[in-house]
Amino acid sequence: MTTTSSTSGSSNTLASLLSGSLSGSNSSGSSTPAPIGGLISTGPLDVTQLVSELVAVDSQPMQQLQSQQSGVQAQLSAYGQVQSALSSLDTSLTALKLGSAFTAAQASVTGSGVGATVTGSPASGSYSVTVSSVAQAQAAASSSFANASTVVGTGTLTIQLGTYNAKANTFTAQSGSSPVNITINSNNDTLGGIAAAINSAGAGVTASVVTDNSGSRLVVASSNTGTVNGFKLTVADSDGNNTDMTGLSQIAFDPTAAAGAGQNLTLTQGAADAVYSINGLSLTSSTNSITTAISGLTLNLIQAPPVGSTLQAQVTIAPDTNAVSNSVNSFISAYNSLVNLESSLTSYDASSNTASVLTGQTPMFQLSSQLRSIIGSQMSGVSGLSWLADVGIDFQNDGTLSLNSTKFSAAVASNPSAVSKLFSNAIGSGNQQGFAVRLASSVESMLAPNGLLGATQTSLQSTISTMGDQITAMQTQLNQEQQNLTAQYSQLNADLVTAQQNQTALANELAGLPMANSLASLQLP
Repeated sequence: MTTTSSTSGSSNTLASLLSGSLSGSNSSGSSTPAPIGGLISTGPLDVTQLVSELVAVDSQPMQQLQSQQSGVQAQLSAYGQVQSALSSLDTSLTALKLGSAFTAAQASVTGSGVGATVTGSPASGSYSVTVSSVAQAQAAASSSFANASTVVGTGTLTIQLGTYNAKANTFTAQSGSSPVNITINSNNDTLGGIAAAINSAGAGVTASVVTDNSGSRLVVASSNTGTVNGFKLTVADSDGNNTDMTGLSQIAFDPTAAAGAGQNLTLTQGAADAVYSINGLSLTSSTNSITTAISGLTLNLIQAPPVGSTLQAQVTIAPDTNAVSNSVNSFISAYNSLVNLESSLTSYDASSNTASVLTGQTPMFQLSSQLRSIIGSQMSGVSGLSWLADVGIDFQNDGTLSLNSTKFSAAVASNPSAVSKLFSNAIGSGNQQGFAVRLASSVESMLAPNGLLGATQTSLQSTISTMGDQITAMQTQLNQEQQNLTAQYSQLNADLVTAQQNQTALANELAGLPMANSLASLQLP
């Protein structure tokens, strides 16, 4: 592109302006500059408009390239939608390809006192659970004080977690735990201040102030249930007596000491383990949420039996058929969403001769063909099952999939292992993979950086970048052309003004000559 390039239309416009500027006629026939509408005040030419028109003509190639770049950007955006749909399809295949959908179980409970939650893949069966007692956290309360602001005393509290053996009257520190020392001074020596200090110490216990008509009491409780989480609270009292009922020692609690002489809190609830049995086998637990008794199942002891009695419950574990159908429906929904997206992005309206953004794109055809080929293929090595259609999954006329729920449920009920292999495991002498494994592998290959979709997106991004560089270069050239043309035509404008002024001066001089009137009236024969 050069600064002197123009089209015939622009040249005609310029020629017209120049002609009108230099030779106009008024109604009396005198030769004077003709006025030109829209001209700038510094000359007969509208330089801004003229340069704008010339540059607009030369900017058409850049505008065409910008339009092409927008089209490529639209394609990249559309492929981004396809990428998202493929990722959703891959996710929907996880439970099917790993087989976890076919090993899912559900637990039901009849009776009372027990809840059950499936956390893994428990074996199917029925379990009789008897609850003799539930796990408890130790709790102890002080004597009554006037209110939470009552000063108790100062010194050091020491809290140690452990197990109290009432028969031997011994306290054994919890394995791995250390005593926690808490300083009580004038800043926190009230009943409420001591409770706050205990709670912020992280000693494995919590404290609260309970108030009723009789006054306020400090209640200390273990944070966790079980005999191993009992506690001992000893005091180093500022008054020198660590076990009496005055000063800070009022809240001492050593279960091995005598009441009022170191065991100054009242035990309101002893630390206890849960006692229960499964199918007659006696067991204990420090918690009421039991995760180790039945593999893949959590038992929750939710109710304490009446004193001297037990609670009975029956826990039944069975395959979760809903998990299988939900996984298959999730896969079908994700696949159909992808098919519908492909259809909208590659459609063509013959009546309006309008194509969609990815119409005719080879990667879209390849993507669709690969997935349909896998879904529609035959598999050997599974007894009685060779096609997805054998379990009720089939293509519809529009390319989407449908599920015959009755047929699928019947197949799962009659041979769940075969249905699982159809989707997941390596089967047969050739180690053939199931449909879900093969589909997921194909999808993940497409999504890989060098895969079908990944490579296409990379190529489009490169094209957009290259076009952007070209557009930048063309814009720079147009900017330079505009500057050059503006300078040239501004100079021409000045020259035209000078010419007009000279023309006017010459006409005035001729009009003042003595011979001018005689020559004007001279009649030629």
